[in-house]
Amino acid sequence: MRILATTISLAAAALVLLSTSGCATGPEATERDFGNSVRNMVQAQTLDPTTAAVPDPNGPDSGDGQRLDNVLEAYRTDVAKPEEVAQPLVISVGN
Repeated sequence: MRILATTISLAAAALVLLSTSGCATGPEATERDFGNSVRNMVQAQTLDPTTAAVPDPNGPDSGDGQRLDNVLEAYRTDVAKPEEVAQPLVISVGN
């Protein structure tokens, strides 16, 4: 009876090892490439890579006051009203 219990225990242990061995596989192609699309997008959108690598520690401390005031005013009045910005969706099929 003791031999049967030992055999069953060994078989169960072997089954557990075989069933979990599938989790130990290496990364798939998508996992190896994970994040590269974001890095490529950021690189493509960067105007001057040299400046992006070494940014100016002193950001702009001044600006054209009238221009900035106009930008804020336009944002507060126009952007806050999305119903005026919405346009009908037109789908053309054929000529």
